[in-house]
Amino acid sequence: MEITIKDLEKNLKTLPKELLGNVNDYIDFLKEKYLDKDWANQLSDSQKESIKKGISDIENGNIISHEEAKQKIRNYLQSKAI
Repeated sequence: MEITIKDLEKNLKTLPKELLGNVNDYIDFLKEKYLDKDWANQLSDSQKESIKKGISDIENGNIISHEEAKQKIRNYLQSKAI
């Protein structure tokens, strides 16, 4: 059975008014999740800031090699094992 907008309207009219805000929030969530195809638009502000910081670090040469990073992690783990 296909659900129509009229079915949804009829169903909404039977809900207590205090739940309508929740329904509206869920509709907004669904629209954002399924209609917005660019994953970058779904990043949180803190995720966007982390990306900006990473780009800035790269531009300013504040980087280390993969091997250096692995060694730092090894050293850290060894220091915690003692």
